[in-house]
Amino acid sequence: MKRYFFSFALSLILAAHGIGFGQNGQEKDYDILIRNGRVFDGSGSPAFRADVAVRDGIIVGVAGGIQGSAKRVIDARGRHVSPGFIDLHTHVDEGMYFRENRACENYLHQGVTSVVVGQCGGSAWPIFEKAEDQMHRWSEEGIGPNAALLVGHGTVRGLVMGMEDREPTEEELEEMKALVREAMEQGAHGLSTGLVYEPSRFGETDEIIALVEEIVPYGGIYHSHIRGERDELLDSVGELIEISEKTGAPAHISHFKVIGAGNWGLADQACSMIEEARGRGLRITADQYPYRFANNYPYRRLIPNAAWSGEEEVEQLTREDVEDLFDHLRDRDLIDLYAKTTPYTPISDRHRQYLDALPRKSLVRLVANTMFSIGDFRGPENTRDRMRFLARMEDPEQTETIKEQVREAIERSGGPGQYLIAVCVEEELKGKTLAEASEIKGMPFHEMAIALDLTGTLCIPLLMCEADIETIMKKDYVGTGSDGTASSFGIGMPHIRSYSTFLHKIKKYGMERKTVTIPHIIRSQTSLPAAIMEWEDRGWIKEGYRADIVVLDLENIETRTSVMNPHRYCRGVDYLLINGELAIERGEYTGALPGEVIKLKK
Repeated sequence: MKRYFFSFALSLILAAHGIGFGQNGQEKDYDILIRNGRVFDGSGSPAFRADVAVRDGIIVGVAGGIQGSAKRVIDARGRHVSPGFIDLHTHVDEGMYFRENRACENYLHQGVTSVVVGQCGGSAWPIFEKAEDQMHRWSEEGIGPNAALLVGHGTVRGLVMGMEDREPTEEELEEMKALVREAMEQGAHGLSTGLVYEPSRFGETDEIIALVEEIVPYGGIYHSHIRGERDELLDSVGELIEISEKTGAPAHISHFKVIGAGNWGLADQACSMIEEARGRGLRITADQYPYRFANNYPYRRLIPNAAWSGEEEVEQLTREDVEDLFDHLRDRDLIDLYAKTTPYTPISDRHRQYLDALPRKSLVRLVANTMFSIGDFRGPENTRDRMRFLARMEDPEQTETIKEQVREAIERSGGPGQYLIAVCVEEELKGKTLAEASEIKGMPFHEMAIALDLTGTLCIPLLMCEADIETIMKKDYVGTGSDGTASSFGIGMPHIRSYSTFLHKIKKYGMERKTVTIPHIIRSQTSLPAAIMEWEDRGWIKEGYRADIVVLDLENIETRTSVMNPHRYCRGVDYLLINGELAIERGEYTGALPGEVIKLKK
């Protein structure tokens, strides 16, 4: 009797925790059984009620009232079940080089189960290593979401030509082709370019075409941060279409957007170009993050540099100045200095071989860049600039010149309503636009801008408009890509897209603005990106597909990030399965690293 009571009590406890079991200790039919949920299968169709059964990392049943026992039963009553979200454009590989960021927890809480890395021309592995090195490291040590790697044009060009702004020689082009082929042989999915960044921007269209041709035999895809998203948008889209047409490769536009108030409205023309190309059989697609502001560190000053310096030529520390500081050191001393300061510690044998083989000039530049971040040091924190600026403000004539420069710069960017105050000593102004702050303080907006800058205020320029965002979002060839990072939690001020892109899109554009339907958004985050990457076993809730699954509390999504505090995890993902293993359970990270490196299938 006692044994029966104990067994009965144990069964109640296990059932209360959602742990299934078979009679007489028999082997369970399933590893996980998700019951009573409303299922978005990824097709773009409305949700339907069904159970989902998982065994050995694979979905083995999708039907109402699935019978059988399971090691774990999840009651999804009142919840929606969806394929795990696929992020088509991330820079999480930069953070994932370090073990503490391998989980990408900020992405798991958004429901992301797979990421595409190696974007904007930067390979998904350190410049001194190979694709297989990164793949082996992540496979051995574990990663949170699945990851697919791209080879970066900028990395390849830098290895062969350094930072030289010229066309490659025939021999150099062949060397670059060989590096691209090597990465594809090792499982990379394609080539990425960052045609606004050095050295990728030095590559002309013919050079890109020659390298894209190398990925075609492997079935690779071309991802591009195109040459321009402002005035040059249409020409840049045209270049991508030309590359696809001449190579036969599918081509994908990264973070598709229109920047600058003077260009707003160009989304319609850009989409028409894409649709005309698709109508001719070209495989042109894109991804998008649903925010009006850009850049991973989005904060800006309000006073343009010209207003800080005036007519007086202000000496600035240049890249060449810093390199001169190190040019007297021997190669061995340079490498030792680099080894003590680089974040890649301890440096691997392959890394040291790379350093030993670098030309003298390239080695000096690498060490200088590691030791110092060379940028624009103008602003209120620069004591010399501040002193000169305030002295000029004592001259009425110069004061008027400065005010006019500030006014013109702000109006060129769309006006004071397009600047959001993010970091400010006056709490009441945080989250307000410059226009709203000017009204609160009773000051002209350009005078308000100067006053804010002098107290260290940081603003976010709203570079995109809602109309263009929504135009792009409605297209059935546009997926979702956060363009975000796997940063150390609480460190720095990353763009909020790193923490909230996927659920923000659902909540704001699906549930509140109703720009598109929820099924449309789910498709843009699941089956569409899977199709773009040509993954035939992910992105759907179907039998035989990998068990990358999110159980979502749709009605209680909370995107808790703000421009003042970006490091806040979303709420609403109750459970997250990656390859059949729970990464999120009851809204909390389990500590698991169930992700796999997804290699291109040859």
